[in-house]
Amino acid sequence: MKLPEINTQELIKFLILQLNTPSPTGYAHRATALVEAKMNTFEELEIHQNRKGALIATWSGERSDSPRALTAHTDTLGAMVKEIKSNGRLKLSRIGGFAWNTVEGEGCTIITQAGREIRGSILLSKASGHVYGKDVSELKRNDDNMEVRLDARTSSADET
Repeated sequence: MKLPEINTQELIKFLILQLNTPSPTGYAHRATALVEAKMNTFEELEIHQNRKGALIATWSGERSDSPRALTAHTDTLGAMVKEIKSNGRLKLSRIGGFAWNTVEGEGCTIITQAGREIRGSILLSKASGHVYGKDVSELKRNDDNMEVRLDARTSSADET
């Protein structure tokens, strides 16, 4: 059985689309649907989802006496808004066990209760070196000191 040719440009295009699809806990179906649609373009695959929403693709080979499996996560780590702070920024609860220093400075997408998506940045609450001096490097990266600053004009909890 000959393996399919890899179209590098198409693969990169798909990966960028996948990486830009917000799919934290509760929204993993977005990533699954994207992968399923792409996999459905390969005639040789039999595709279905199990009762928990996991995508299963079967590619029959020349023999079935020595099957192989490949598993992967397609969803993203996420967080839940724990509080809208008095300054309009968001306090988060981590979901998925990531370390704060691995996401500091990253962009994120907030999905509101109404389904609206708003971009923001995950930053240290005292991120400005010219304002807070050495506190920036010495402040512990934890749930109390990290926050999301929305890409929106907001400076109070009511505005947010």
